[in-house]
Amino acid sequence: MTIHDTITQLITQALQQLQLSGEIVLEHPADTTHGDFSCNIAMMLAKSTGRSPRELAEAIVAQLPVHEDITAVNVAGPGFINFQLSPAFFEKQTAHISEHATTWGTHTELPDTTILLEHSSPNLFKPFHIGHLVNNTLGESLVRILRATGATVMPLSYPSDVSPGIAKAVWGVIDKRWESDLTIARIGEAYAHGVAQYDADEAVKKRIDAINTSLYNEEAGTPEWEVYQTGRKLSLAYFTAITSMLGSSFDALIFESEAEKEGKKIVAEHTPGVFEMSDGAIIFRGSEHGLFDNVFINSAGFGTYLAKDIGLLDIKFSRYTFDRSITITDIEQKQHFQLVKKAAECITPEWSEKSSFIQHGRLQLTSGKISSRAGNVPLAEDIIKSVQDRALQRMQENERAADETIAQQIAIAAIKYAIARVGMGKNIVFDMEQALSLEGDTGPYVQYAYARCRSVLRTAAERGVATVQNAVREGLAVSDVERLLYRYPEVVARAANEYEPHYIANYLSTLASAFNSWYAHEQILDDSAAQAYKLAVTHATATTLSNGLNLLGIEAPEYM
Repeated sequence: MTIHDTITQLITQALQQLQLSGEIVLEHPADTTHGDFSCNIAMMLAKSTGRSPRELAEAIVAQLPVHEDITAVNVAGPGFINFQLSPAFFEKQTAHISEHATTWGTHTELPDTTILLEHSSPNLFKPFHIGHLVNNTLGESLVRILRATGATVMPLSYPSDVSPGIAKAVWGVIDKRWESDLTIARIGEAYAHGVAQYDADEAVKKRIDAINTSLYNEEAGTPEWEVYQTGRKLSLAYFTAITSMLGSSFDALIFESEAEKEGKKIVAEHTPGVFEMSDGAIIFRGSEHGLFDNVFINSAGFGTYLAKDIGLLDIKFSRYTFDRSITITDIEQKQHFQLVKKAAECITPEWSEKSSFIQHGRLQLTSGKISSRAGNVPLAEDIIKSVQDRALQRMQENERAADETIAQQIAIAAIKYAIARVGMGKNIVFDMEQALSLEGDTGPYVQYAYARCRSVLRTAAERGVATVQNAVREGLAVSDVERLLYRYPEVVARAANEYEPHYIANYLSTLASAFNSWYAHEQILDDSAAQAYKLAVTHATATTLSNGLNLLGIEAPEYM
């Protein structure tokens, strides 16, 4: 039982003594001098009891028993009940964190829950771009956060392997005669070439449309099919390489070509009924449900993205047994997935009930030169490389050894943290110089605090000073660091419940700031009686920062 649960239980018992009941909400006061927990239950129940909030709060406090982990309970303001935790409680928490370092922050709230989590779905024949970087960061973080609650999470990706865009890329490869020497870079150039010529030349347009039809129909043995197969293989290898660099892996890939076939079949089976014919196409009357009408199968007989997403749902539910399917999508696709969800509800209600579509915002680059090979659409690897180069440059400016591995870890931390620190659905502004700063609300700042903790612990070990597991504070005052450390599991639980990684990012920044302030004012290795406890707090801080960064998909380097 956590201290949060303990205080909730004590208040519940006090209310029962007064023959009262109500929802108990505990918060952490912004000012720690007001206590470690605050509850407004008296203000919520005062009117129904005919008593003033403060009077009722005092009556509740009078019913609270003495508890070893609580050193004081006070009534403040109009009726807040504030709880101050005991120094002994923080000692126990510090020891607990070090003792359970690898599992610190995890929960067992969802031990029998299986979740499918779809993210980082690429368009094959197109490079992994800035939007995929946002989707991957948030999707991978949610995979890790939900696993920390005890859930079984199966990460899935849904590559687009058939589309008019792919036909344009295939035509571009053939037109440039790159069939025997195809690379990812050339695929990108071929796609841009195909897009430009499709709009400029009617004959090219007809040829690309024919290629598109042949690819949908899987007409093997043609030159176009051979180019397609080579490009598909290269694209998947590229996708695996870049997502691995970002710390992601997937249990399965479900391809758009599979979903298109299933989607067309399902739409046809529910026409008429859920869908209806209109000018040679099959549509869904979303307007009847407060949405908009749209085409699921076009007049050429191809399933649109809407039909493909219906097919994808059918594949998920037929292949896997799960409690919830979560899909991470761009905010621009919100209305699209509202329509998918409503159509799914009309076909099989369970599909809609068990499916959640979570939108993220878009990333905007505001400063720092990002060299891109795709014009106005920065590529993920170009962004990472540009930030990594700047990190290396900063190392040299600060007379530190230039280490490319650490520079890449810092670069990915700068990017991922800048994305994760913003609430889901909100647009993100990425300023390279600010994101790389070792001061303020940044990923490298949190990494630096961790590296500082590790440096202190290494120095202690070099001096022959062991980190004591159950050290006592020896009169040392409770620090703000300790008042933050025990909250970490609460933050993880909230991030999981609300699908919001930004709670963890913001917590880590606050903890890093508190530790750096404590470090600046408190000499840790001072040979005092409290030295062992200060080392224990440092170790607990390092553990919490490392575990939290891991949930964001960020490495915690030992040296910076």
